[in-house]
Amino acid sequence: MKHTRSSGAKTTAVAIFGLLAAAFAVCGLIFAFAIRPPALGWLGFAIVVTSVLCVAALVPLAFERTRVSPPPPARATDKERRLLVIADPHCRETALCDVIVARLDSAAAVHLVVPVRVSHLHFMADDEAAEYREAEQSLRITVDLLQQHGIPTTGSVGSDKPLESMADALASFAATQVLLVTPPEEDSYWLERGLLEKARKLTIVPTTQVVVPARPTARAQGAARV
Repeated sequence: MKHTRSSGAKTTAVAIFGLLAAAFAVCGLIFAFAIRPPALGWLGFAIVVTSVLCVAALVPLAFERTRVSPPPPARATDKERRLLVIADPHCRETALCDVIVARLDSAAAVHLVVPVRVSHLHFMADDEAAEYREAEQSLRITVDLLQQHGIPTTGSVGSDKPLESMADALASFAATQVLLVTPPEEDSYWLERGLLEKARKLTIVPTTQVVVPARPTARAQGAARV
């Protein structure tokens, strides 16, 4: 099983945030020694600085940072059917396995990708160790279940962006069908909103979505990480 991590966009966001902070620090020194404002002037300056830094921090949360140009998809060298599955780590593994088995038809192989699911705070801070382990565990259990059914299955842990995880997988796995598997709406991931519509815009491979029950402990874990 392959593991995929992606942090380039976050590094860029942190660099921009750092540059803004440095610029405001310089402005603050100029403000202090050249202008020597009264107390109300400092209060106004603090409000402006705080507002700009808050907006800079929230921008990455407002727009899903998927690459504008995804890598080119892999080309099949035969006529065999291959199923690519992108599954939320909160999905109950037995239900996920049953859905995949039911959708196989004549597919020769399955590749399962479980993206890392993170809170807004951890998405910004790149602190995803616990979430990564959760995705890895879900992947391992589901792959084992599918292999017990005699289904040739490979798998990988995706990034914290489901669409990017799908695009990366399609670059190395010549899928003839994509299946998105998510938990019910009350346990949905904030980066899975409108997932099917967005996925169909990124690939010409036939793509469908199925909702399965969440693991009993998944909702409690998700609430604790907000």
